[in-house]
Amino acid sequence: MGLFRIIHPGTGVNYLATYIFCLLLSLMMVGRLFAQISPPGLSDTRLASWMAIGLEQSLSEHPSWQSFSYIGYGFMSNAGGPYHLFENPSMLIINQEFKKKLTAHFSLTGAMSYRRQYRYADDRPYHRTEPPVKTELRTYGKFAYNWTTDKIKWNIDFRPEFRKFFLTGMQGLWPDKALRARFKLKSTLPLTDRLNHFLILSAESLFQSEKMVSDEPSQGDWTGFFYDDSRFCIYYRYVPEGWPFYAEIGYMNNLAGKSPAIAMHHIGLDLVFKNVF
Repeated sequence: MGLFRIIHPGTGVNYLATYIFCLLLSLMMVGRLFAQISPPGLSDTRLASWMAIGLEQSLSEHPSWQSFSYIGYGFMSNAGGPYHLFENPSMLIINQEFKKKLTAHFSLTGAMSYRRQYRYADDRPYHRTEPPVKTELRTYGKFAYNWTTDKIKWNIDFRPEFRKFFLTGMQGLWPDKALRARFKLKSTLPLTDRLNHFLILSAESLFQSEKMVSDEPSQGDWTGFFYDDSRFCIYYRYVPEGWPFYAEIGYMNNLAGKSPAIAMHHIGLDLVFKNVF
């Protein structure tokens, strides 16, 4: 959802200038980059932009334990308005993962996430709703298996999540907690023998059960597990020769719901530092 619709003429320019400044600053500060950070799913939008900066740090001499942290921020268009990359601020995310490499193919991850999602009305003039912000605390695990066929690296993972929402001042029926399961398949294809250009493809499906609450104590309960959405990504990765980093830019198609599905388009950029401490 979103923060506040950009009504005043100068406000949109300020947001865009801040976004570009952060992007240029991150490009100048790059260390060694290894991780990809896909855009978050957003409801009730047409087009969204997303940028994240992360740090991947080995926690032992042999990199069997790793820490991965990132902070990301995005913008999105109105639900029924024109396709606009910087119409409204959408979401702030601070994420922390700890990963244990179990074998050459298996790994286990535990994580915590703070998310601040800004909310807008679905109808014109798309003013902010009450409450204007949905805060979420999330914890999740990830069990991953990776393998290589020829030169293509494959990765499949299962990610169970527990989500706690904070929506102060809501009326009616709204979600308070959620359990979600995510299944993802990703492939990384080298485009050159020098391994400085890559194409990354991924497909992910999400299933969820929500604990609904109400201002009426007699209402609200857990829903059954239901299909939530699917996300399809295509990313390009560039590894400049002689430089200890890489950068990724890509596109995500988010298909939410079914009969009919709602298609949302996301443009993403991620930069991740590697072992700077």
